[in-house]
Amino acid sequence: MVREKNSEFVCGECGFRYDTRVEAEACEAWCSEHKSCNLEITEKGRPPKEQ
Repeated sequence: MVREKNSEFVCGECGFRYDTRVEAEACEAWCSEHKSCNLEITEKGRPPKEQ
């Protein structure tokens, strides 16, 4: 589930952060279906923040 956090939208599968919900939802759909990340999608985002 895509979540909004600090004006960013976060992929619920891999944690990549995006400026728009549409990009985060595309990432999440790819991750869910393929169990991997898509470079064309993730190049639009930022890596997950380390905890």
